[in-house]
Amino acid sequence: MIVTEIRPVTKKRSQVYVEGQPAFVLYNGELSRYHIRESEEIPLSIWEEITGELLIKRSRKRALNLLLKGDRTRSQLLQKLQTDGYPMEIAEQAVEYAESFGYIDDRRYAENYLNGPGAKKSRMAARIELTRKGIDPELIDRLMEEQIETEEDSEREKVRTLAWKRLGPAHRLNEKEYRRIYSYLARRGFTSSDILSVLEEYQKNTLEYDE
Repeated sequence: MIVTEIRPVTKKRSQVYVEGQPAFVLYNGELSRYHIRESEEIPLSIWEEITGELLIKRSRKRALNLLLKGDRTRSQLLQKLQTDGYPMEIAEQAVEYAESFGYIDDRRYAENYLNGPGAKKSRMAARIELTRKGIDPELIDRLMEEQIETEEDSEREKVRTLAWKRLGPAHRLNEKEYRRIYSYLARRGFTSSDILSVLEEYQKNTLEYDE
């Protein structure tokens, strides 16, 4: 494992290239401590200490610090760790570590987004944004379906409350009453399917009441 290049990233940190490929980022003091120099070989024991101990601990700490600043998707955290110079394998381990404590949860992230900022967007726009953040498209579709069902249940409950209040005690509706209550609910913006479902339920309850 020959060091082919050491490229400064900041004043304190440098990217180490091994065999022409980016290997990891270390503080300049660590480069001196481990005697890492260009055109020289990294001993196996030093390599294992850096990749098996030092960077694993550091990446875990970095992952948790990033999550303290704000919620992230699995993909976002993984990408950020790699941008910071952590090798893919070590970044993956750090993400899994955070996941084991429940600090990362793509389902929770997507639900919070759909109920927050995403609620002001069209479903298509919200879906595109969540996909861009790395959320599994199948999970997005599933959550949106659940959201639609919840919204439908909520709307239907509003229709039910208004209808029962307007119609009073259970009784058979004649044609005039039926048209009147239907028009009343329709004017308030409720869908035909919700209105018909609630009125059918009311009629059914009336029949049971009569029995």
